[in-house]
Amino acid sequence: LGFCGVVAAADTVSIVLNPDAHRLETFAATELQGYVETLFQAETTITASVDESVPHFRIATTPNAPDAQSITLRREGDTFVIAGGSPVATLWAVYELAERWGVRYLYDRDVLPAPKPWAGLPDLDVTMTPNMRIRCWRLVNDLASGPISWSLAENQRFLRQMAKMKYNRIHVSLWPMQPFVHYAFQGMEKPPGVLNFGAKFPIDDDTVGREKFGDVDFFMNPELQGSTSPEDLNQRGIGLVRGILKEARALGMETGLSIQPFEWPKQFMAVMPESEPVNQLGMLTAGPGHTQSMDAPLLRDMIATIIRAYIETYPDVDYLHLNTPEHRSWISQAESAVEKFQARFPDMELGSYDELCARARARTSFPGGGERVEKMLKGDVASLWFLDSLIRERDLLKRPNGDEQIKIVYTGIVAELFPLIEALIPPGGEILSFIDYTASRQLKQRDLLRQTPKDSVPATLTFTLADDNVGVLPQLATGSLHQLMGDLRQSGWAGFYTRYWTASDLNPTIHYLARASWDPSVTPQSAYRDQFSTICGDGATDPALEALAILEEITLGLDQHGLGFGFPVPSMMTKHFSAGGLSAELKADHGQYRLALEKMEVAHERATLAGKDYTGYYVGRLRFAVHYLDAAEAFGATSVALKAEDTAEAQKQIGLAYDAIREALQAYVDGAGDHGDLGAVALMNEYCYRPIRDKKRELGG
Repeated sequence: LGFCGVVAAADTVSIVLNPDAHRLETFAATELQGYVETLFQAETTITASVDESVPHFRIATTPNAPDAQSITLRREGDTFVIAGGSPVATLWAVYELAERWGVRYLYDRDVLPAPKPWAGLPDLDVTMTPNMRIRCWRLVNDLASGPISWSLAENQRFLRQMAKMKYNRIHVSLWPMQPFVHYAFQGMEKPPGVLNFGAKFPIDDDTVGREKFGDVDFFMNPELQGSTSPEDLNQRGIGLVRGILKEARALGMETGLSIQPFEWPKQFMAVMPESEPVNQLGMLTAGPGHTQSMDAPLLRDMIATIIRAYIETYPDVDYLHLNTPEHRSWISQAESAVEKFQARFPDMELGSYDELCARARARTSFPGGGERVEKMLKGDVASLWFLDSLIRERDLLKRPNGDEQIKIVYTGIVAELFPLIEALIPPGGEILSFIDYTASRQLKQRDLLRQTPKDSVPATLTFTLADDNVGVLPQLATGSLHQLMGDLRQSGWAGFYTRYWTASDLNPTIHYLARASWDPSVTPQSAYRDQFSTICGDGATDPALEALAILEEITLGLDQHGLGFGFPVPSMMTKHFSAGGLSAELKADHGQYRLALEKMEVAHERATLAGKDYTGYYVGRLRFAVHYLDAAEAFGATSVALKAEDTAEAQKQIGLAYDAIREALQAYVDGAGDHGDLGAVALMNEYCYRPIRDKKRELGG
């Protein structure tokens, strides 16, 4: 039993640490020291001995505990036990105690209560185990408004905050054209890497928020800014990802790497003559041809090369996530793949090829209808056969430094194929299910949540906290996530993975997921009230919760009529010019954003001094939403006036659009919390502000 103890004296608090303590126990003691000194203004020392005659804390990791994730906070006379079933759980126990002392964790910082005198040992008797065993965050990805833009320091800060809220896994989502891996195939080197799907966002003297971007000509992740060659860019990119994984491991988190083995930079088409371009943002990649044989030696060599390159670059990851293509095109060989699987697993209850297709077509609520689900199924079953046969044939999952196999997670496979994955996945493997793009859309297919694999194959569900199809507008999906989490508990799912872009919007949802993963009685409203009342004061809480309720209602509507509204592509603002303004539904959303802003402004006025940064951020984001929609509506009205040959009205409307988009972007950048926020502002300068500015100049403004 390793332990460290905290001994309370009249003027000092001593932290007693076992000399052979695990590194996470040592870190837990250091963290406890920091909170005790800050919250109670007590002097502390770390020592190797303890005087049992005085009251003290004892931090103890229990070996061979029944549940490695369990934590205990319990007073036993003059001793207060802070225990975990594993070293990382011991660290979580310290953070749980700090939270009960009044600390609240946000995605980028702690919010601390006012210091007070030390009042002795807490009177608690709490044992906790999680109901969501896997609580995973996605990092990196590839839209400028998300964590692809974070520096290593920002990633480290985020990971430390997630550890405090007892999230226990990350996966780094990488794309084929990025500079995070290098390999050669058929004598051809992987081309220089690009980010943001190849888009570039200039920063010049006419960039709104120019003062926040520093001395740069184009927006880029600060770790990669100033790279001098493709090789330098590669080294910096790999260093960034390795740094993220290293920090996660240091915090006791499991790590994963998400890759897309069926895509490669399109330049490789020169040595892969049967491959075809992939219909993905930027059109930067290629993949297997529609009719290319799954047994083609060149194709199998290519995909084996890609998988091994990632494993050899990041050999210490716990899991390798294998994604099938989002836009399935390799479907012509699906029937052959089903027949091969049926021959390999004759007792498997999969059904015939025709039965599988019929079940997929019956799922009509998915965007694109049942025909799209059927196409996804056909692409997935062919891809699964290819990956499974290739992995077994070439022993692809072996770590470079030994015989140990990296565990795999099959990602995004249609639920109709769960029985197949159960049969073929190697020991320790998992399933990550997607189902649909937003949380509210997933709720329309709740019957799929009952189709969980057997206990030996943990299944997790992707929780979309904010969807890129809605894009830059503030979103809040916690109510839908609450219902999904209840379904997962009931059906025995292992947990969830997050999907999001702008993390700074998500503090209420992050707090809810963290607490509800351990306490099923937590609701979104109780989590919101706890967070806002503790940080901002009781006076601000009710109007803030009213604003969040309105935001949730807006999100539910946008999930149905707003997909694609704010997706960051060059047409994101010009499409409103072409359409003549906003739809009736979006005009209603516009009014609701105004109402939410009014409520949050009241909360901001009433917030305590310590809470004004928190409410102020949401005031800025909601002002952005209102002015962004003002700009879209006025830009559309400009088009209507031009078609009516009313030049004066067109000039008036473009002037309104110009002022509104500048106000929107300034409101966003003023509250920017990280480089993802700056990335959002950079891309909107390019895709929203400049088209309006150019039209204003064209009209003589």
